[in-house]
Amino acid sequence: MSTIRIYRDNQYAASCETIVTSVREKDGFDQIACAESVFYPEGGGQPSDMGTVSRGDMIFEISHASDESIESDVWHLTDAPSGTFEAGDKIILAIDYDYRFRNMQRHLGEHMLSGAIYTLFGGVNKGFHIGDGYVSIDIDLEGRMLTDEELDLAEHCVNEAIWANLPVTTEWFYTYEESLSRPVRKRVPHDGRISVVSVGDLEDPFDCIACCGVHPANSAEVGLVSIYKCESNKGMNRIFFDCGACAIDKLSADSHILRDIAAGYSCSSSDVPSRMAAEAEKVSALKSKLADMTGYVKEAEKANIIKEVKSASASVYSYSSAILSPDELLKLGFDVVHEVPDLLLFMISKETNTCIILSSREDINCGALVKDNAGEFGGKGGGRADNARAMFDSAEDMEAFISHIIEAVDIFV
Repeated sequence: MSTIRIYRDNQYAASCETIVTSVREKDGFDQIACAESVFYPEGGGQPSDMGTVSRGDMIFEISHASDESIESDVWHLTDAPSGTFEAGDKIILAIDYDYRFRNMQRHLGEHMLSGAIYTLFGGVNKGFHIGDGYVSIDIDLEGRMLTDEELDLAEHCVNEAIWANLPVTTEWFYTYEESLSRPVRKRVPHDGRISVVSVGDLEDPFDCIACCGVHPANSAEVGLVSIYKCESNKGMNRIFFDCGACAIDKLSADSHILRDIAAGYSCSSSDVPSRMAAEAEKVSALKSKLADMTGYVKEAEKANIIKEVKSASASVYSYSSAILSPDELLKLGFDVVHEVPDLLLFMISKETNTCIILSSREDINCGALVKDNAGEFGGKGGGRADNARAMFDSAEDMEAFISHIIEAVDIFV
């Protein structure tokens, strides 16, 4: 006889006294099946319950519950060393009820949000996931993405239904064909018994779907549904949201963040978007000015480098800057070696301890110089024959590397 699943008749039961009916070993620990269980086994998108098993004074953790079918035993994975339990042991099973209830809120909230989107827009739920900080569903609208206005409408619609305190009914049918007597929005035929969860009036429900999960007895216990964002995923709408206590925690945290941002701008929360827009315009203008100034500096420095190299007939030259970025130094270096033949050029970023090597000599491979030597000085990097870059932990390591390269090239007498 398979495990009697207490949660099917009483989803609020947090513990039960029962007897171990079977024991098997998994990874060195006991996995037990029992005559009865309050543990929901993972399935239907809902995580399994977690909790404890106790025998006398001994208490062990249960990290996962599983089954092979809706009619089979429920197996409880414990942290008890293999051989701790045996068939016939009298035990007490207890779930982490807060964790269970949050998953119940999330699961029913997912049903109702999916149902609202199906009713409003014809979107079909093709995927469901309960994560640590969110719930997600994949809604198929044949390539069309939901607008912000449509998401707001769906959120409003589902919350109106939640606050209407609609009854939640789970019915069991012996065959798939029997289950079609209810207006299920997504027909998933399979062999054997099937459970159908309806929210609201059974003849005209807000939502009706085949599901083996555990749900509250009424919609009001979901509390609320809050949609966080929607993004494209394989041509579908992946909607991130949460329900009940989890959503409240997230909204509270976001409210504190918004409060701090408003304080930083010395404005009210409602004025934050306009203040941020104005700030973005200022930043854009500053970036434009910075680009113009950087261009001016590069042209001036290019002229100075070329003048010094040619006046000294130098075949090696080092240039350092605390202003120009490594990418800007690379562009400046290319401009220099393009006009000066037979030059080995070191462009040094003081801010990042990055050395960029460029050369107009065909007999010097910059990439090989970095690959063969940077590691000796704690550096890393690479590049091509005409240019390469190496990054170091300190300016001293970088300077030692440059000195070593100049000596190793052995072309400067």
